Amino acid sequence: MCRKTCKECPWIVRNHFNDMIIGHSKKHDKPHNCHMIPPEKRGGLWETKEETKCIGRKQFEKQQEYESNIIV
Repeated sequence: MCRKTCKECPWIVRNHFNDMIIGHSKKHDKPHNCHMIPPEKRGGLWETKEETKCIGRKQFEKQQEYESNIIV
């Protein structure tokens, strides 16, 4: 769908609620859907589909992959 983060992406806009989403996502290594896509299209926040996955999380995963390839 989108190629860049939405204006309210929890990976960009920092507040207590967004920090909880990011913390849970990192702790359990669990991707989540973009919260700006209507629930009837995306399903639940944690029921991830590739086409509705949060762009901020995708960028985080790319960065993690890049860093792990540098270390190896």
